Amino acid sequence: MSETREIKLTQNVFDDFPEFAAKYEFIPMRELIYKYMRDAIISDRLEAGMHLVEEDLAKKLNASRTPVREALRKLELEGLVKHHRRRGVEVRQFTVHDASALYDLGAILEGYAAKLMSRKHDSEEVAVLGSLLEDMRRSIDQGDRDLEMELHRKWHLTIYEACGNKKVEQLLLEYTDYLQLFRAYAIQVPGRWRETLEEHEKIYSAIACGDADLAEKYAREHLELGKDAFITIWQQKKAERCYR
Repeated sequence: MSETREIKLTQNVFDDFPEFAAKYEFIPMRELIYKYMRDAIISDRLEAGMHLVEEDLAKKLNASRTPVREALRKLELEGLVKHHRRRGVEVRQFTVHDASALYDLGAILEGYAAKLMSRKHDSEEVAVLGSLLEDMRRSIDQGDRDLEMELHRKWHLTIYEACGNKKVEQLLLEYTDYLQLFRAYAIQVPGRWRETLEEHEKIYSAIACGDADLAEKYAREHLELGKDAFITIWQQKKAERCYR
């Protein structure tokens, strides 16, 4: 059984909440807190194993306990936190199996989205995808990893929106933050950064040519290769922890 770490909250974790709240001032407090904490967990600002107490969260977020409780319930349904009878709520630790399952689901959905976009073959949407691809290539040549990560995200979001199926787009949007987090690990594999560019070029070429089946195939392969890279890094880091 894995050891549970009880990590206490510190105020500085929430220093940017007022700024975040200002951006979403018209949504209910429960949704605001949910969105903020979801982002904090996925970006690893709220660490796995961190103990979350309703009363403490309410004080730090300057809110009542009711919207905090509702936000935590929603996060629990999404699998981002878990409730223990005695210890309360804590941030969940993702396993390699969790990541693998999300990659597999993403491969199916992204493959289908690329296929749909290819069938639509909207010249303006294809041009946007091509422009983002060029920007990604320049960011890699310049060694700007942060910019490349942002452009990578925009590139995939363009396919989601351009697929023309709102349900598929909605499902992909629910998983893209997780996949982006996992990719931050995956691109640590030597050569993986540039390999992803080559994979995007293949997807783009298939979409630009209107080859729906090939676009689906390449999009699936891209996620499958990303999963392999993530597992490689995960296993390396796990081995390093064992030898410390």
